[in-house]
Amino acid sequence: MVGTSLIAHKETEPPSSKILVVGATARTADELIPQALWRGHEVIALARRPYRVRYAPHPRLTIVKGDVYDQASIEAALSGDGREIILSIYGPRLDPSEEIPETDLMSRGTRNIIKAMKAKGNNRLFVTSSMAAPRVWKKNYKPDTPKPADVTPQNGLWEYNLRGSYNDKRIMEEITHKSSLDYIILRPGQLVIEPARGTAKVTVGEEGIPSSRVIMYADFAAWILDQVDSDEYLYKTVSIYSDTLMSEIEGMDFEAAVESRRAAKEEVKADLARDAAENK
Repeated sequence: MVGTSLIAHKETEPPSSKILVVGATARTADELIPQALWRGHEVIALARRPYRVRYAPHPRLTIVKGDVYDQASIEAALSGDGREIILSIYGPRLDPSEEIPETDLMSRGTRNIIKAMKAKGNNRLFVTSSMAAPRVWKKNYKPDTPKPADVTPQNGLWEYNLRGSYNDKRIMEEITHKSSLDYIILRPGQLVIEPARGTAKVTVGEEGIPSSRVIMYADFAAWILDQVDSDEYLYKTVSIYSDTLMSEIEGMDFEAAVESRRAAKEEVKADLARDAAENK
């Protein structure tokens, strides 16, 4: 995470841009929010569990409760002057050791974000997909596709088990393409917690996308923020990665990923159960 000392900024300067981060408890937000504040942006952080947004008070940070399944909560986070740039970085907390054949989180949520933007006069949207998604789509996995005999935890099981989520991202991308908004579709490689290296590379479209590449959260966040005031990649689907292979990252294996994602999923379940009990 970027240290809080880096968030300092001259408060006499007007904010550079106004940003709504949808999914402010996502791991990417740990880098995106403080980097945005350091650059001088005004940030609205939207999350189902606002108490899990990991930042001290800051004069240019507003934390709000919202849910992508609830269009009204997204509209409420927007001012109505159309200034906000929407950075959608949310995603499901999944256990890759379990089959997730169907979901509508990304497609339905993005529909609601787009509807809210149009209702409040906003026009610039970044949505987050995955660099692995096209590879999964080529395998044409359906909800009832039998598990291939040759998949293992080290080779293809993740893609098969999470096929429903990847297919949902495909619908999300199609919705975004048809939105008539100023959009960028982001497809990061495998995101990892490593120091920033400043080595982000991009591929536009479907050709020449390498496999098994990682991108550091810090570098991914920096690349996103570089596009906030740039039109270079508008209306494009962009894969963002580094030259570093997954095999080169210590501790990067299926078992470690399962443990981390399972813990995150259980935390969400516990939080939502507690919230429901308190709201009875």
